[in-house]
Amino acid sequence: MSKATWGAIKVLDIFGCDYIFIETVGVGQSEVDIVKTADTVLMVMVPNLGDDIQAIKAGIMEIADVFAINKSDLDGADKTKVEIEMNLDLNEYSDYRPPVIKVSAGQNKDIDILLEKILEHREYLEKNNELEKIRIRNNKLEILKMVEEDLMKLILDKAVKEDLIENLAREVTLRETDPYTARDEIIKLINN
Repeated sequence: MSKATWGAIKVLDIFGCDYIFIETVGVGQSEVDIVKTADTVLMVMVPNLGDDIQAIKAGIMEIADVFAINKSDLDGADKTKVEIEMNLDLNEYSDYRPPVIKVSAGQNKDIDILLEKILEHREYLEKNNELEKIRIRNNKLEILKMVEEDLMKLILDKAVKEDLIENLAREVTLRETDPYTARDEIIKLINN
């Protein structure tokens, strides 16, 4: 997720918004990154598009707190629901099981049930003192990400001025040094 997304979330939070929705697209890193930001992760899937298989392959089934199968009027919605439920059955160690809700946004069908399940997850987090833990973890990750970006900028600014990275990359290529020693040389820039 971009820094702009983090900034927008902070602005909306300071403004006092009760709910902030962040939409990600596709199956990939952005879906995994959302868990570092959100209190509740809603995964919306559509039957017959291979979303269920992609989610299982990508390992993102574990990050969702609520599943919604949109376009539930289409053939395959029940199959998708069963596949998600079966995958969730494999996680026997969790005391919270994400609900799987069939909805149809176009027909405004069962959206109220979906909202109810999202709110139930929030209640679960509050009741089990998980909400504060999640927010502390997410804020810690945000702070560390900002430190990482500033350190990287500091190092790269110095290294580029001295052509250090270029020279080290050449030395590694010629097997005059190894990547670990090259890394150590770059890290020494922090102390200088």
